[in-house]
Amino acid sequence: MTAKYDALNAERISAAIQQFSKENLQSPYTSKISCFETIDSTNTWLLKNGKHGDFCLSETQTAGRGRRENQWVSPQSGNIYLSFCCYFDSNIQQRSLLGLIAGIAVAEALQDIGLTGHGLKWPNDIFWKDKKLGGILIQTAENYEKFVIGIGLNVSLPKESRVKITQQAVSLEEALQAKAFDRETVVIKLLQRLLLHAEMFADLSFQAFTQSWQRWDILHHREVGFQHQNQEITGRVDGIDEHGRIGILLESGIEYFSAADIKLKKPTQT
Repeated sequence: MTAKYDALNAERISAAIQQFSKENLQSPYTSKISCFETIDSTNTWLLKNGKHGDFCLSETQTAGRGRRENQWVSPQSGNIYLSFCCYFDSNIQQRSLLGLIAGIAVAEALQDIGLTGHGLKWPNDIFWKDKKLGGILIQTAENYEKFVIGIGLNVSLPKESRVKITQQAVSLEEALQAKAFDRETVVIKLLQRLLLHAEMFADLSFQAFTQSWQRWDILHHREVGFQHQNQEITGRVDGIDEHGRIGILLESGIEYFSAADIKLKKPTQT
């Protein structure tokens, strides 16, 4: 790891989160924050060991992965790899929105540290000026009541890591440019926002979600090309439905697609 990024300290992070919870959450935070030097995957660790409210962080991952089983390049270069475990009863209808809400939490946390020009690319990417800054992966267990939210955020991208990434990527160092930032503070802001949204999740209205999503949605009203059932389709993005599916305005009207249905290509600039 580069010298400018000290290893994350679980005790300092936990103390900051406990203080935050006393001032901002209905119940004090008493769950566990675990920090590792290296691990196969923070998501995998929490799926096996996590309880509600637990966080897992690691300096590097040997088997990190993203959506569609893609590898998540996880070098030991000061990047952020974290996962959050939470339980939600099966009668909570908006559970399918959790990944999008996690994205909103990340976007807000980055705004808290002074970043501008960033947003969310449905369904699970954090972008800055049309380059990928990070990603989110949701995994479930225990009859879809246990959820693990994994977040990978590029803080520093050395050349040897950048060549392994198959799309245009950017780091927090580049996005913040000359602004000084502390990596541990970034982690704390991420954890704070995740806890806030998790506490509000059960009572979240779809209208409130829609307003927050549209604020960060970089695809809103942009034309995209995608593949669906072996057909090439183009259309204009038009919102999200209550199941978290993306709305696409086609000649026949608006149709909604899930992340499993389509693979979005680079949007056309408007």
